[in-house]
Amino acid sequence: MAYLRQCSGKQEWPELVGERGSKAAKIIENENEDVRAIVLPEGSGVPRDLRCDRVWVFVDERGVVVDTPVVM
Repeated sequence: MAYLRQCSGKQEWPELVGERGSKAAKIIENENEDVRAIVLPEGSGVPRDLRCDRVWVFVDERGVVVDTPVVM
């Protein structure tokens, strides 16, 4: 994703799909101290503006990550 080049640090976490959302959020924040990981139910409406300090972590009803968390 070309637009991510303007953000610093790690920007995608495909390895966290299938992980518990709370654990994934901690890993993301440890691997990139510039971001805040926000856990939300899948299908939640979120702003689509680019912010280098935010990662949406979408989880299913069991709290498991369902999509690759990405800086957005």
